[in-house]
Amino acid sequence: MKRLFIIFVMILVAATLSAQLGLRTLTPEPTETIEATDLEAVPPAPEGLPALTLRTVDSLLVTFREGWKGPDDPAWKTETIGTSKIMIPDSYSIFQEKMGLNYDAQIFDEDNALFGRLFFYQLESYEREELVEAVVASLYGESASTDRAYEETVELESGLVAYLASLKVKPEAEYPFIAVYYPSEELDVTEPGPVTMFVFELANYQGSELEMAKEIISKIVGSFIDVEEELEEEVVVPELEKSEHTDLFVKMIDSLLKEDDIDINIDDWLEVEGDYFGFLMPPEFSVQFYLSDYFEVADLGLRGTIVGKLFVGETDEPASTEGVLNELVYEYLGGFGNFEVVDSYSGNIGRESTVNVFALDFSGQLCWIALFSESVDAEVFGPGEYFALVGLADSQDAENWAKWYTGILATLDF
Repeated sequence: MKRLFIIFVMILVAATLSAQLGLRTLTPEPTETIEATDLEAVPPAPEGLPALTLRTVDSLLVTFREGWKGPDDPAWKTETIGTSKIMIPDSYSIFQEKMGLNYDAQIFDEDNALFGRLFFYQLESYEREELVEAVVASLYGESASTDRAYEETVELESGLVAYLASLKVKPEAEYPFIAVYYPSEELDVTEPGPVTMFVFELANYQGSELEMAKEIISKIVGSFIDVEEELEEEVVVPELEKSEHTDLFVKMIDSLLKEDDIDINIDDWLEVEGDYFGFLMPPEFSVQFYLSDYFEVADLGLRGTIVGKLFVGETDEPASTEGVLNELVYEYLGGFGNFEVVDSYSGNIGRESTVNVFALDFSGQLCWIALFSESVDAEVFGPGEYFALVGLADSQDAENWAKWYTGILATLDF
């Protein structure tokens, strides 16, 4: 009984405390469905950090600094422009036009829209700024802007210089301009010889397509640089010979290519032209041009006798220089009998062509042969454009004859 009483008292005390604290017992009631429109709007999540507005480096400039390389992709193809090679995507195409020693080319994308222009030129020494201005004025008019968003110059291991500029010809578009050349003593001045320039027009590209176009540009130009550097490594370019020459014509050609002063007065010389080439000649000479299947020939006459032949043409196949020399001797000088090479000269012009000159003695009859081709190896003739001179001379008046033939070659235009 006592235990039951204590339990009863504890229950009573607990009930009394509950009444004092004011606790309410939850009574289950049926729930009501609240319509979605009755819900209060959820407050927006805090906004993220504001985007930075710092200028980033152009992706084309980044890859240029890293070093452009040609593609390692079977979906690209190799195109030949003159003696140079580049690679383009398989769906792209090239149109090229030759003007003398120079080539203009255009690259079209898969939609047959103009993607870029290429210029493979043989030039005198130029300041680089002159080249930029000349290209912009030629393509877009004299009043077109040559302002640049950026520009960068890189010296390559081969001795070549690559120059990249983002031209602002039009404010809303990018016009990447690239020049590849051998520098003179200053990096922004070209050495006489080959200069290659690229201009790409990206007005129709935006966003990811623009970035893809820039990647294609880097690979196109990179493929050209790869080939040029391989040629520089593989081919030893012959330096101008420093030995003393004994023949007057050989000496004059040596001096001419070294840009030394030569005392030749051509003020009263006659300007003559064939279908594909022309030159100046002494008034004592006569000339007759004619075409063969593979080249054009100018027969040089003096007092009714043909004393020389000048050949200008183009060949697709290389040949040995010695073989070409022997063929010319056999075809045009065979009647003079045996001969001895009494002097010779080999020199490189602009790292893309060579001149070989031979002085031959046919038992007292002096003859000179000069060979020019677009080969970089003096022992190889061709492929590409060429000229050849076969000229008889009077050994008793060798100085005048040497001046005549040297002047003709110095003024040759083809």
